[in-house]
Amino acid sequence: TILDLRLDWLACTLPLPRCGVPHFLARKSPYYLHREMAPGATTTAAAAAGGDHMKEAVGLPVHPSTRIVTFPSFRLGNGATLVLVELAFSTYGTLNEAGDNAVIVGHSLTSNSCVHEWWEPMMGPGENFCLDTSRDFVVCANYLGSPYGTTSPTTADPHKANGAPYGADFPAPCSIRDNVRLQRKLLDHLGVTHLRMAIGGSMGCMLALEWGATYPEFVAEMCLVAGCGRHTAWAIGIGEAERFAIMADAKYNGGDYDPQDPPNAGLAAARMTAMLTYRAPSSIDERFNRTVLGGKQIRKPTRHDELGVVSHANEGATSTLPHFEVESYLQYQGRKFTRRFDPNCYIQLTYTLDSHDVAAGRGDYLETLRSLSHRTMVVGITSDVLYPFHLSQELAAHMPAAVLHPIDSTHGHDAFLIEIEGLNKSIATWRRGGDPMHARAQMQKLTLTPTPKDGTGGAKGDTQ
Repeated sequence: TILDLRLDWLACTLPLPRCGVPHFLARKSPYYLHREMAPGATTTAAAAAGGDHMKEAVGLPVHPSTRIVTFPSFRLGNGATLVLVELAFSTYGTLNEAGDNAVIVGHSLTSNSCVHEWWEPMMGPGENFCLDTSRDFVVCANYLGSPYGTTSPTTADPHKANGAPYGADFPAPCSIRDNVRLQRKLLDHLGVTHLRMAIGGSMGCMLALEWGATYPEFVAEMCLVAGCGRHTAWAIGIGEAERFAIMADAKYNGGDYDPQDPPNAGLAAARMTAMLTYRAPSSIDERFNRTVLGGKQIRKPTRHDELGVVSHANEGATSTLPHFEVESYLQYQGRKFTRRFDPNCYIQLTYTLDSHDVAAGRGDYLETLRSLSHRTMVVGITSDVLYPFHLSQELAAHMPAAVLHPIDSTHGHDAFLIEIEGLNKSIATWRRGGDPMHARAQMQKLTLTPTPKDGTGGAKGDTQ
């Protein structure tokens, strides 16, 4: 069968060298294949964007720190077994001979494994960085279900003779815990014997917490940023609204859609909803302030050709409707997102979020938190509407060795991707044994640089 042939080919392939991992720690197992981008290699949109594949591309990021390891099989918590599981990951720094200087980083919902793209001010050589690449071996793995290199609905299904992708046949959910267990296989393969810290923001916070709960002796410290101990009904409801927007698109077809003609209108609508949850109401109000695009000279569009949407069949119907800047901004972000993401992948990742409950199968929720005795820093954002501040307070109150550090920001959930320099200073201080509250003043002084806008009034730049 095709599956047997691929396994035979895999068994005959030696691993490629791994950047940042000493050769004496390299496993010689025939069941692993490493793929990495050759020097000077490019992809279409990625090259044009200077390597920032998150502009308008999917697939393995173009960066020497990023490659793929393939495992013969992996059994999910839902009982399904994935075969030839590809896991994309990025590493920074060097693993020491003892293998005990690693830090695992969890990324947000629609990010990739390239920490340097979204947390660059937090990572570098020296004690000024909370991810100190002169001391730490930093590892970030892309999640199951994501279109950035790890096995997902866009990946060829080994069971399909025609080489078609999983699509609607991808098993759900791939839980947060599943991702932790798969990442543990990666770390074992790399020769990691101990984690100095598990850290992440938003969805990455959930991953970091699950690392401590699943492998308590393997992890020394946790840094939990803008997340929660279990996905709330509020967050699940938001995710369902986003999923339904995709599913309601006529092109969705139950997930069995043409990859060349996906339900982009539904995906754009889902992204527009998500963008509002990533900010706080005051942040949106302050930024746009009911401003009408072009001083009433620009009419509200009657169609969105890139998405295949006709909003008003009667073009004259919009002549008296104001075109608010916030509308243009959300439409721009929706269009932009469809160029770099897949609808089935988005649905799968939101199911992964909903799976999150650190106490699942472990007993009482609060007792589970009390059992996590790791030295922990919990970072909560006071204006967060997606994962409200009280969820961070809950974690800090019940984890015996936790300290709570608030980010007093007007920017909402995305503050952990906006006020990065202050966040870095606080976490770096905490990691060196200091009080992160000493760095709070610097964090509060940070201001958001006005984001440049494109010709339609949509803001350039991106979030999660």
